[in-house]
Amino acid sequence: MNKSKLRVLLTLTFYLCSALGVSPALGAAKFETMQKIVVRCLTDQDMLAGNVRTIYRAGATQGRLEEPLTGSRQKLLVIDCPHVWTVDMETGQAEHMLDKDSDSKLHLPIISSRQKESAALEFGQEVEFFKTRGVKPVEGPLVDGKKTSIYNCVAGPVQFDLMVLESGLPLKLTVNAPRGKRVFEYVEYRTMPYEAEKFQVPPTVTVVEAPKPGSIAARRHYSTSGSATHEPAAPVKEIKTSYDLQIWLTYYYLFPEPDLLVSAVKRMEADGTFDSLGGSPPVCAFLASIFAQNPDRIAAWVEELKCLSPEHREQILPVALKWSGNDKAIELAGKIAGGDNILLRELGSLSLAPDNLDKLQLDKLQIVSPSHLDMLWGCFMASGDRRYLEKIMSVLPWLHKKDVELSQIIIAGAAEWSLTSNCYQHKKVMQICQEEMQNRPELKEQLTEIVRSAQDK
Repeated sequence: MNKSKLRVLLTLTFYLCSALGVSPALGAAKFETMQKIVVRCLTDQDMLAGNVRTIYRAGATQGRLEEPLTGSRQKLLVIDCPHVWTVDMETGQAEHMLDKDSDSKLHLPIISSRQKESAALEFGQEVEFFKTRGVKPVEGPLVDGKKTSIYNCVAGPVQFDLMVLESGLPLKLTVNAPRGKRVFEYVEYRTMPYEAEKFQVPPTVTVVEAPKPGSIAARRHYSTSGSATHEPAAPVKEIKTSYDLQIWLTYYYLFPEPDLLVSAVKRMEADGTFDSLGGSPPVCAFLASIFAQNPDRIAAWVEELKCLSPEHREQILPVALKWSGNDKAIELAGKIAGGDNILLRELGSLSLAPDNLDKLQLDKLQIVSPSHLDMLWGCFMASGDRRYLEKIMSVLPWLHKKDVELSQIIIAGAAEWSLTSNCYQHKKVMQICQEEMQNRPELKEQLTEIVRSAQDK
């Protein structure tokens, strides 16, 4: 039920190959055609939701993924197996790494997963995934007056539905997984003449070797939900882009910078984070923790955030204030709140302070959404307090119990996936999981697998 992250790759010119000490044969691959796939991810559960990604693949070894982050900042991932480059077009730097996996083939899984069945569904091979499993399509609805067919397949806890035109070209893929539903809309899908320049690092880019095997470029798959960042060596100085925001949020506990809270909230609003059903709970929990850590600054922050839209000021800000557990913050929330608050109605208004965790209904049937887990992760990112991780781990046994509800299995699967993902991104999460392997015998088997999977990424 876990997910392992997806990746992309590309080739270098003779000049760059020589500069890197790589065999010139890397640039010799020739293909007559290549695939171009332009896809929009419609999930509301990640920061890049709604962005359009452009994917190219040639043969079984070459690929390219273009993913805009914000403004001029663009992430470019390329491969000529077994060589991988990740390029930041804003900084003009590319990181090179050897992918030493034995098959030396291009892999572009649509969802990252340790489960082979799910990982086998790749961009550029969608229909083949269903056909090789003997799935027969059924008649679908008319789309713009054109007939469609639908393939359906269940692999473990994940259900896939692919809508295709009569020609077989994909139109839409829906993935229902423990972490929620993702919808991929295919804007363009075609085979075209091979263009060698699509598989070359831009000549203006400086190529450097990855410092260690754990580099982003070394990872063999690239996730459509965004590749994991790694612990920064210094704090974020200012928040101008979505990338700055991501680093500030993800590693706040390493470098607390509360002075950036107002600019961070403004960036969240600009990015549409507050309009995302999946994005609001963890962000509100994160802000609640910052409020709790800085009670003397809450009133000033609320005053500065008058610039938020009325909807966000009256619906989002009160949630973070109430979850902080601070009396003055709760009083302020009552003054600015407007109408019925869906988040508070669905997820409760209890304080998320670590001393209050036993009161949260996270070990009973009242949990019906992984959003509760996301809230705990938001608190951990803001505080680094291990008690939030221990609470997340407490639902893992549901995966192996026979007398549990489906909702509990989904939540436990989400907990397992999130622990694996964050073990990879955070040294502290890895350390805590390793310690709990020894402290909690009932979780040793599951935590051992989580740690192993993170180490294999």
